Amino acid sequence: MDTKSQLIDTIYEHLKNQVRQGLLQNGTKLSENNLAKQFSCSRTPVREALKRLEQDGFVVIIPHSGSYIKDITMTDYQQLTEVRAYLESLAMRIACENGADPSKLEAILDEMDALWKSGESFDVQAFSALHYQFHLELVKLAENELLTLTYSRLNLSEAALLFAQSINDRGIGKTQEEHRHLVEAIRNQDIKEGERFMLSHLWKKRDRFKKQVQAI
Repeated sequence: MDTKSQLIDTIYEHLKNQVRQGLLQNGTKLSENNLAKQFSCSRTPVREALKRLEQDGFVVIIPHSGSYIKDITMTDYQQLTEVRAYLESLAMRIACENGADPSKLEAILDEMDALWKSGESFDVQAFSALHYQFHLELVKLAENELLTLTYSRLNLSEAALLFAQSINDRGIGKTQEEHRHLVEAIRNQDIKEGERFMLSHLWKKRDRFKKQVQAI
């Protein structure tokens, strides 16, 4: 990979991570000049990175106006969750079928539990980041490069994974219980239950988004 391609990748990943972490809000205008100064480069690699972000649904480029962080609507959240549900169900099927080791997932859940039980110092953003990491690592367990690439290119933000979910002991406790159930299905190589439960786990979230779309 040449230096220019590496630079484009760096800018792309930097902006994508900022969106995922909620550091760049919906509708934010991105300055090519400021980004070029930040990365000590010309505007060309910045433009290439922005084009990639547009293709992946993170950015909207408006001619004669500029580049903006895409404004994600409730309908977008619903549709993203519908696609996620089947991609992650497929990942569960393959991971169970291949006898994947879920130890890394258990370690992430332990970290999430530690944050959750930290009391008043509970860091929601850190919990959200780990939540995203759990689902991404689960997809990676399938060891299917196309599946992982397709999943990673969804316009998913860490905040979106917790959106419309009760951030309280009951809500988090229920989510963690379901996460542990998924891990157990992988450990037991229970293909049928793993696939079924993952679809159920995410479809409940999809239904919450759908209700909010209908209420608008």
